[in-house]
Amino acid sequence: MKTIEKDEVVYFQDDLAHSIYFLKEGRIRISKFNKKGKEFILNILNPGEIFGEASVMGSDVRNEAAIAEDKVFLCIMKEDKMKELLLQEPLLNFKFSQLLEERLEQTQRRLEDLTFKSNQQRIIEFLKISVKTSENNNGVFRIINYLTHDKIAKLTSTNRQEVSSVFSDLKKHRIIDYDRTSIRVLNLEKLESS
Repeated sequence: MKTIEKDEVVYFQDDLAHSIYFLKEGRIRISKFNKKGKEFILNILNPGEIFGEASVMGSDVRNEAAIAEDKVFLCIMKEDKMKELLLQEPLLNFKFSQLLEERLEQTQRRLEDLTFKSNQQRIIEFLKISVKTSENNNGVFRIINYLTHDKIAKLTSTNRQEVSSVFSDLKKHRIIDYDRTSIRVLNLEKLESS
């Protein structure tokens, strides 16, 4: 078990891969960096999720970086112990395979979004996906806003100005309202049809 502080790196891209991680508390940002150091956010993981699975799949090095979005509490398991556990527990092996399949589908969806959707559509799609895990209070969905506009831009392959513009337009049309702590979806039907 290990505690990692906000903005600390769990592992870097191209580090040796010998462990798998179970996220108990906090959020982890999974990112890739180009040669100039520009970040592309692949995913934001929440408690209960597994990451660093490439080591179990035979990869010797990390293809991405894992960074603490806030203070996190992790369970770290060595690659050989995880492989042993997967062999002993067929149900766990099945769940692990499902996780890998979901990650592959997520990646394919993002590639399709980049190919076929506009910047505005990708930002709105981010909101639609976020609503699924939000609090519903009499038809107003409250998304805990832990991402800056810059991070939302990196997650949607857009830019900060575009995110601000789309959010302002949605706010003007009373589809959403937002502040530093949350995004509130005021009219889900209009958001869905946007």
